[in-house]
Amino acid sequence: MLQSTRMTVLDKSFHIGGVLIDPPLALAPMAEVTDTYYRSLVKELGGAGLVVSEFISAEGLTRDNTRTKAMLAFDEKERPVAIQIYGGDPDRMDDAAAIVEEQGVDIVDVNMGCPVRKVVSSGAGSALLKDFDRAARVVEKIKKRVKIPVTVKVRKGWESDDVIPLLKRFEDIGVASIAIHGRTRNEAYTGASDWGYIAQAKSELGIPVFGNGDVKTPADAIRMFETTGVDGVMIGRAALHNPFIFRDILALVNGVPTGNEVDRRIDAMHRYLAKIDGAPQVINWKLHKARTVIGWFSKGIAHGKDIRNGLADITSVADVRRLLDAARVRMAA
Repeated sequence: MLQSTRMTVLDKSFHIGGVLIDPPLALAPMAEVTDTYYRSLVKELGGAGLVVSEFISAEGLTRDNTRTKAMLAFDEKERPVAIQIYGGDPDRMDDAAAIVEEQGVDIVDVNMGCPVRKVVSSGAGSALLKDFDRAARVVEKIKKRVKIPVTVKVRKGWESDDVIPLLKRFEDIGVASIAIHGRTRNEAYTGASDWGYIAQAKSELGIPVFGNGDVKTPADAIRMFETTGVDGVMIGRAALHNPFIFRDILALVNGVPTGNEVDRRIDAMHRYLAKIDGAPQVINWKLHKARTVIGWFSKGIAHGKDIRNGLADITSVADVRRLLDAARVRMAA
């Protein structure tokens, strides 16, 4: 079984266009999470073969919105990196994709999976899954406009629709890879991700497929590879509480220990703090990010609640560092 598992993960690197994905594990796009600071941290911690940005508005990019364009920032150490865009207007989407390409990233990804009402009410995100012709036009225009690989992230449908016919159209257009979340838009994040549907999509497509949904542990990732035959596994929410999950998957495959959980979590927190402290952002942004991300990373470890309680009173990033140092001292006592 261990040999089978090792073969499943370590020997399945693949290409998206000319971009090598190795290991075949990806950090999923998450709104207000996967900015350059979070992505670069995950990449440094190891195990992620691809990182994907939070979704970026095509409207904002094409209207030269300063805040939106700032979201295109990335660090060279993140490569390979994909920037994800969303929108319902095919003309604006291909213009936005061209702007993304100009930044020098590796891949442009199209969001057709976001279930949030504000997004779908504008005809974007998973709303595109209600109109296969419009979805295909969006992708076709982008594919004709840019030279970098174009990928698409979808759900299994809007309500009970079967999107595999649409995915085959994408393949014919020249999409380089598909990521599929095994829930419909109406299911959002409730119920179970339908891995059987993901397996069916993989079996009917000739391009690489990422499976997404309900991968909460390293063992889940191995199981997804084995039960669906996907080329890669894309992980979102589980990486919020364990940024080491990609490295842990490889550790499980190789049968090696993961190290002291408290020490590595606090080290990751310090790394993240260093990134946001050096960011060209206002202090309130830094404090918000510190409270959010340190809050996630501190769950499940000794004295984690003390860290989270202390975050309520911080006025600087230095205050957070002192909280972490104090927690480490208490843990060593």
